[in-house]
Amino acid sequence: MVSVSRKELESWINEYLDVYSVSDYLPNGLQVEGTDEINKIVTAVSINMDVIEKAIKKGAQAIIVHHGLFWKNDDPRITMYRKKRIQELLSHEINLFAYHLPLDIHQEISHNRLILQGIGISGEKIKIPSAKTGLDYGLIGIFENPIKFNELIARLNKFLEAESKYFKYGSDYVESVAVVSGAGRTLLDKVIYLDVDAYITGDAQENSEYISREMRINYIYAGHYNTEKPGIAALGEKIKEKFGIDVEFVKQDNPL
Repeated sequence: MVSVSRKELESWINEYLDVYSVSDYLPNGLQVEGTDEINKIVTAVSINMDVIEKAIKKGAQAIIVHHGLFWKNDDPRITMYRKKRIQELLSHEINLFAYHLPLDIHQEISHNRLILQGIGISGEKIKIPSAKTGLDYGLIGIFENPIKFNELIARLNKFLEAESKYFKYGSDYVESVAVVSGAGRTLLDKVIYLDVDAYITGDAQENSEYISREMRINYIYAGHYNTEKPGIAALGEKIKEKFGIDVEFVKQDNPL
């Protein structure tokens, strides 16, 4: 059976995602130490008891997630659900790795890039927003030929396996798209300066529709969870290609 050491796996991922160049809200990399040798990995968007139980059932020695167990502003006490999760990980010697912003901004497998490619925008038509906008995260994509708004929604839903919601106040045809996966609701004030036809993100807040209507922009929110599936699933595939070990993405039903 093919296996990889924990140290070799972490070292490769950290280098591939350029982890040490990113200042983040959580410790990227190994968060809970388990067994030294790994031959089965489970990937998921977020760590939770369901993912842990599935990893145990599948005989995995490692879990790799986008949203980890420890965040810098969290209560540091190991109680309640944190205790139960850590207890299960340690008792089964399962390694837990987490990679947050490095996956959001990666040049090859960021959620944003994969979403743009998934809706039919080629790599050379994808660019980083100008620094003048103050938008630190996200990408802009330009279609070769404008497509109907309904076609954009259909492509997005098919790629993410989701049912997107939206505020349609912009053009019936879409040529330019901005994407910020996850919690992009707070960035709308910056996105409106990009002069794009549509904005794809994970969520919305109370004033998102007002701003979209007043600025005549198409605002699409497909779910925080759904918009952050692509990168972590792609990372698993990269690991499988590199080390030849078994990697499986665990899907979950999450309405948010």
